[in-house]
Amino acid sequence: MKLDQSRLEYYVTPEQAAKQLGLDLDSIYQLADEGKLQAAVMTDRSIGISQISVNNLLPKEALPEYQLNAGLKGVPISINEAGRKYMLNTSTLTRWMQRGLIHQLGKEGRKTLLDEADVAYCTRVYRQNSGQGKWAFDDSGRPYKK
Repeated sequence: MKLDQSRLEYYVTPEQAAKQLGLDLDSIYQLADEGKLQAAVMTDRSIGISQISVNNLLPKEALPEYQLNAGLKGVPISINEAGRKYMLNTSTLTRWMQRGLIHQLGKEGRKTLLDEADVAYCTRVYRQNSGQGKWAFDDSGRPYKK
C-alpha cells in the first residue's frame, strides 16, 4: 500500500509557530486553548502545533499563491488595465476592491489604481476555484476551502 504524503499532517513546535506568526508563546498556547491552533501531544511529551492551522492564521500575503507575484506589491494598475491584462470583468475587480481583497493605491484623475500583486493573487485564486456558484475567497481573502 502506497502512503499518500499529501494527507500527512505536519507539526511544528510552539516556538516555531510563534516565530511564523510573530507572536509570543503565551499567545500560541491561548490560540491552542481557543481551538484556533490545532495541537497534539508528541511522543516525547512535547506539544506539536498543526502547520496547517498555523498557515490558516497567516496573512494572505504570506501564502505561496501570493508570493508568486510579490514583486508586483505596490505597483499601481488601473481597473480597466487590470481587466484587460488579467482577462477579468471590471465589475469583478471593483467588487473585490470593495470587499478589501484588492487594495486601492489611489486615484489618477478618474482612474482608480489597484495594487497589481493583489490583482494577480485574486486572479490566480479565482481561476483555481472558479465555477458557477463556487466561493473563491473566505472572509479573510484566502482561498476558500470546503
